Amino acid sequence: MRPQKLSSEQMLNICALQFKAHGYAGTSMEMLAKACGLSKASFYYYAPNKEALLLKVLEHTHQYLNQQLFTLDNFNEVDPITQFENMHRKAIQFFSYEIKGCLVGIISLEASSISEQILQKIRDIFQDWQTAFYQLFKQKLNENTAQNLAKISVADYEGAILMYRLNNDLFYLDQIKSRILQTLDQ
Repeated sequence: MRPQKLSSEQMLNICALQFKAHGYAGTSMEMLAKACGLSKASFYYYAPNKEALLLKVLEHTHQYLNQQLFTLDNFNEVDPITQFENMHRKAIQFFSYEIKGCLVGIISLEASSISEQILQKIRDIFQDWQTAFYQLFKQKLNENTAQNLAKISVADYEGAILMYRLNNDLFYLDQIKSRILQTLDQ
């Protein structure tokens, strides 16, 4: 019996998990094909090479994050604290799915060995996350402070996600949540 054909979205999600688990250098086309239930030869029909596939995975991930995590509600209807709590909850779910960690953060660790196009996509994703934080902080703080806190919040989250992956302990993410809530409650 032939295996069921995967949709493009299913394939990208499966490949994202492989890259998240093994990084860019540690993930082979053979591993990706096997995870998708395909032969290596037939897998090349869907992706000409690993870099092109990673770019598709990152574009798919970016689109998901922009729709699900980085989009905020109208501040006239939902206050910044509630919006941040929703963002944080969704972030925990996303970074805990199947394999703990941040795909974008993991791939960024290999910056010296990946293309400028991939690096730019990573920068774009982090910039959109930073912009979402900025939109939250500017509701309560001046422009400069909001920008600075937005930048450091992305860095804090990435470090906390790394420690969460390493130690299987939400403590680090809980601390960031508490700190940001204190800032928004001023």
